[in-house]
Amino acid sequence: GAYLYEQLEQLTAEFDCIKDHRGIGLMQGIELTIPVGDVIKKAQKEGLIIISASGNVIRFVPPLVIEKKHVDEMIAKLKKCLYACVPTLADISHLI
Repeated sequence: GAYLYEQLEQLTAEFDCIKDHRGIGLMQGIELTIPVGDVIKKAQKEGLIIISASGNVIRFVPPLVIEKKHVDEMIAKLKKCLYACVPTLADISHLI
């Protein structure tokens, strides 16, 4: 859970649209300043299953058996979706 937490903290620092990050162990969530519906739809197209929680919160509850490579893959896909959903950042998404 610590690695997932660290990676989501880095993501929070990278994206202004992430208002807050909170969680315990593998149960994590990020609160966005943008509607989460589009992010979730794009994530599903990328093969990433995430769900919303109250308001603009995306909840992450991965399997208990997860490896760093799986977290890295999830973070990469989530970055791609966030860049696609934030118009001001979409123009530089090719830099990641």
